[in-house]
Amino acid sequence: MNRTGWLLVPVLVAAALFLPAIGRRTIYVSDEARYALLARNMIEHGHWLVPHIDGEVHLEKPPLYMWTIAVLSLIPGDVNEWTAALPAAVSGIAGVGMTFVLGRRLFGPLGAFLAALALATTSGYFWLARAVLADMTMTFFIVCSVWAFWSAIESPGSDVRPMIVCYVCLGLALSSKGPAGLLPVVVFAAFLVTEDGWRGVRRLRLPMGAAIVALIASPWAAAFALQRETNYLQTVLRDDYMGPHVAMWGRVGEVFFAAGPLGLKFLPWSLFVPAALWYGCRDADAATRRAFKFLLCWALVYVVLITITSHRRERYLLPVYPALALMVGGLWQRWMRSPDRRALRIHGWLWSTTAAVAAIVLVSPLPLRTEEAVLLPASLGLKIVVAAGILASGAVGLWAASAGRTRVAFAIIALTTASMLTYEAWTVGRRYTAHYDVKGFARRVADHVGPADDLLAFESGRLSYDFYLRRPVKGIRDASELAASVTSGRPVYVIADERAWRNLDARGFRLHVLERTELAGRAVMLANVSR
Repeated sequence: MNRTGWLLVPVLVAAALFLPAIGRRTIYVSDEARYALLARNMIEHGHWLVPHIDGEVHLEKPPLYMWTIAVLSLIPGDVNEWTAALPAAVSGIAGVGMTFVLGRRLFGPLGAFLAALALATTSGYFWLARAVLADMTMTFFIVCSVWAFWSAIESPGSDVRPMIVCYVCLGLALSSKGPAGLLPVVVFAAFLVTEDGWRGVRRLRLPMGAAIVALIASPWAAAFALQRETNYLQTVLRDDYMGPHVAMWGRVGEVFFAAGPLGLKFLPWSLFVPAALWYGCRDADAATRRAFKFLLCWALVYVVLITITSHRRERYLLPVYPALALMVGGLWQRWMRSPDRRALRIHGWLWSTTAAVAAIVLVSPLPLRTEEAVLLPASLGLKIVVAAGILASGAVGLWAASAGRTRVAFAIIALTTASMLTYEAWTVGRRYTAHYDVKGFARRVADHVGPADDLLAFESGRLSYDFYLRRPVKGIRDASELAASVTSGRPVYVIADERAWRNLDARGFRLHVLERTELAGRAVMLANVSR
């Protein structure tokens, strides 16, 4: 297979998984709705440098990701579910391609090919490639920066061009999501210290890098600094970012926070990470050991830094996935060139056991949260069919691994995971919308609420209502705020879930329920409010 063929296969697999039906899922989560609303405001009101929602400045995230949504939305003329999700999907596909390009430098074409396929068929990467969030775009630029950094330390002489490319990519990562985009600098410094001691950090050319990153970020950074409505350093960097990030854990179990996302969301390839580390750190040649040392620095820096903060989410670990995929690709390349029958047999049993557990869980009547239930087939018959397929793939994978058929074993695992993700890609949008039909609820709300009426969201996320109603929905957390609105003389309507209704009842508000629905497994109502 030529160079183009090696790259084309994983990129096409990623496109086939990430692009189908991305516009069929409603935008319910407030973090996703925020990006869509900020992009819509750019188109409608021209706030391209300082993002706004309903006339209020939002400086939580830099505008690069919103720009991509807004530019794509210029063609249809408005931001919709498809244009909002497309930048993340394209970034995910490009990230698979860049993982291949980086893998070629680390392990050659075969290892790069296997790593890119592993990344494309990882469930955690798949889901974030279909979400309206900036994490995937940031991760793409991070992988680009890693490739440029590795090119720089491998290039002879004093060629600064790879490091210039590295810092340009870091500037774009910063402009996509904020300071988290600069974490690779810590990775690079940690690796160089292991190589040459503290003097190795000089190879980063930090003054030059700081100037390049500042230049890339200067349009929005200057606009953020010059606007007078809020103080960026105080409200974002100090209160929103540094404040929650410097606190420690609330319980001891949070020390192992990363184990869940990386162990479960990186399945099935997380089964092979321990063996990959053993091979890369002990049995490989010097060049491969160096590559694995760098990948281990990459993963550990992210895991440690995110674990020691209290403001952590699973998606913050997304930049670790390409590092783990490259480790797995390096391991499978070694097995394909020199099969280790004992190791393959052990991992064949791990794969078949995982498949059996997944099949049992699939058909068991377990109590599930709404966000988990939407991932599973609705009918028992279909669950049985899928479970049978998973069991069959586990058996075939065990046979192939035990027989030393490494290519067949890898293909079975990748095809099984890709088939499951393909099913999710085409069907989860319908199931998700059935459980989170905020769009349909918003249409019914609009039938009752006039343009001049006050519409409030009490103890509830309001941004998804803003997006679908195309009007401001004021979020309130205190009954006294609602009382002040009721005395204004205008009709007041409130959206709240069942828990909030009990709160209002206890405060003496008279509620005339106009609409009722269920979102995320919880009753949500629209009511006219008076006292």
